[in-house]
Amino acid sequence: MLTMRFRDNCPKSIRRILQASALSLLSGIIVSLPVRAADEVYLDYGPFGRVIPASSIETFAEDGTIADELAPVINAIPPERQQDFQRVLNTPLNFLSSGIPEQVGDPFILSQWLYSPMGESVLARVGRLIQTEGRQNGQQAIRAAIILAAADPDGLSPINLLRHYPTGGVRLDLQQILVLANVAKTNLEATEQLITIATQQSKAAAAADPILDYSALPILGEFNRFNVVKQSLSLEDNQRNRTYPVNLYMPEDLSAIQGPVPVMVFSHGYGDTKDNPEAVTAARRLAANGFMVAMPEHVGSNKTYQNDLLVGLVHESFEAMEFVNRPLDIRFLLDTLEQKNSTDFQGRLQLDRVGLIGHSFGGYTVLATAGAIVDIDRLQRQCDLNADISPENVNVALALECRLLELEASSIQQLTDGSLADERVGHVFALAPVSNLFGESGMGNIQVPVAILGGATDVASPIALEQLVAFQGLTTPEKYFYLGENLSHTPAMTRVILSVTSPNSDVVEKINEAEELFSNLLVSLAIAHAQVYLLDNEFYRPYLTSAYVEAVSLEPTKLHLLRSIPNEL
Repeated sequence: MLTMRFRDNCPKSIRRILQASALSLLSGIIVSLPVRAADEVYLDYGPFGRVIPASSIETFAEDGTIADELAPVINAIPPERQQDFQRVLNTPLNFLSSGIPEQVGDPFILSQWLYSPMGESVLARVGRLIQTEGRQNGQQAIRAAIILAAADPDGLSPINLLRHYPTGGVRLDLQQILVLANVAKTNLEATEQLITIATQQSKAAAAADPILDYSALPILGEFNRFNVVKQSLSLEDNQRNRTYPVNLYMPEDLSAIQGPVPVMVFSHGYGDTKDNPEAVTAARRLAANGFMVAMPEHVGSNKTYQNDLLVGLVHESFEAMEFVNRPLDIRFLLDTLEQKNSTDFQGRLQLDRVGLIGHSFGGYTVLATAGAIVDIDRLQRQCDLNADISPENVNVALALECRLLELEASSIQQLTDGSLADERVGHVFALAPVSNLFGESGMGNIQVPVAILGGATDVASPIALEQLVAFQGLTTPEKYFYLGENLSHTPAMTRVILSVTSPNSDVVEKINEAEELFSNLLVSLAIAHAQVYLLDNEFYRPYLTSAYVEAVSLEPTKLHLLRSIPNEL
């Protein structure tokens, strides 16, 4: 049993994320300053400004000398962080953390992504803050500097970005930079408040739950009641001219199961695959507990499609039509299973009430399939590159979500009129879903039980901006919001974030130690939710309580459960 007390340190961890984000922002600003192409850097603040010789920045990076002109900038960094900042300036980005992939330093891969729609969007937003000498958006200059620095033998270090910046002078819009910093702080404080309140509310609810030795309940994900077999299908949807593979995991002997065999569909995330080892392990554990698990490959937004971008075969990281195609993939899959049920599965599959599980973009997929509709007006406001910086549009997930606006009117209508909903959906479990684009109004269309899980340190799909908003909009009475401490978007991202925010602790090691237990806990929750809401089996109801997750989840990946949003939020 692990006994570390990370929960009490969550606010400190969030503050460290803010410090790391600020350091990263300042690094990104300074590294974009020209040294050899320009002699001056303009710091603009309304009618006021300051000029810094670019050479003084490189001198600081080389030996730590702080010139008088640079002193106000460097002194704004806490003294204990200045040496770290100097180290960051000289370190290639892919060497800053063991969790950062090597591809980050590949100039061709970077070029492909930076010229993709998602890359263009990110650069346009950054270019508002880092401008050309003529006060134009610095988007193109920043992209050129990144690619040139990556191609340099010294690698994509911040100081090398500085050396390769291609324009004359550079102007930093400090007013907008400070607005962005304050907005980021507001969002992080909201996350900190959410963690505190969720912890308090979950513990209070646990104390009110029926008295039971919850820690003695079996960890369902650890049990193998049936032998599991895998079956592969190739689905051809002629109406959409779309062919995609599906893997089925099921008990070897369906006749050994009493009653109907419940079906669960797992939708993978953006840039992922149905063959993700962690997802396959979870699918096998579900199948070993009597479920048929179907895992479709979303071919327009999977790992293969993303790899095609990186080698130049396509020019976007995913097809915008995936917002429509993904829910329709699940519909066609269920249609196919209905056709095959009597011939291939002894008529045993329960297909009038199925469960859906999805991660990230897959979380969007399962929520849309369950009936959520896109709030298009809200999304257009958030995606407006000329809009003022605000808490709702400082959100990394918008780089993905805003691509929906590329669709034709007929496709957008499908996303806003509810026609993608499938009446066979009986329950949804969304893990770190990209769900902000639904807004509260769009989520209110879901009428089946929903469980949402979000990680406290998720920077790709921020919990306060994505999952909390989605949960708040649910009107179905059977809704569950799980908050995981020290969890980011993926296990790999969790390790990167914690290595930055807690560099001198053993939290990453403890995350590694607790990983299998946490995975088994998530599978247990998925089984229990499915038993209750797909099979009406009330025996599993105790698993769906705050008392259960408070009793069995362990530091540093402690779970808390909310059934409603407290007034404080």
